[in-house]
Amino acid sequence: MTTKEILLQELSQHTYVMLRPSNIAGIGVFAMRPIPKGCRDMFSQPNPQDLWITLTKLEVEQLPGHARELVENYCLFDAHQYYVPQQGFKSLDVSLFLNHSDAPNIVSVEEGNYFETLRAISPGEELLIDYGTIVPGS
Repeated sequence: MTTKEILLQELSQHTYVMLRPSNIAGIGVFAMRPIPKGCRDMFSQPNPQDLWITLTKLEVEQLPGHARELVENYCLFDAHQYYVPQQGFKSLDVSLFLNHSDAPNIVSVEEGNYFETLRAISPGEELLIDYGTIVPGS
């Protein structure tokens, strides 16, 4: 298959979500079409070249407000540090816009490398995850 054919197949068969304003918080990830239970194909596959850099909470606190807001709102963290994409926020990972719920409809697999639907999701429904389960100990 050519690159163009692969792209057309991806757009036709494996495009499931879009970003929209959320009633929960800011922007959320919403289903554009039905997503079956057990689907792991809503987001891009992990790229082994994508690296995450850990920043201490103190380092984040010392950032200018606009940068601190991005890190605090879109990056995973644990009791001691934040996990920030090496390239910062110049490229977009749609999964960073997942909002939290205590009753999630998706779950993290391999510490956020993949996400899997826990049940069928209807068009227009927001995809939600329990932040506390993305990375053990977070």
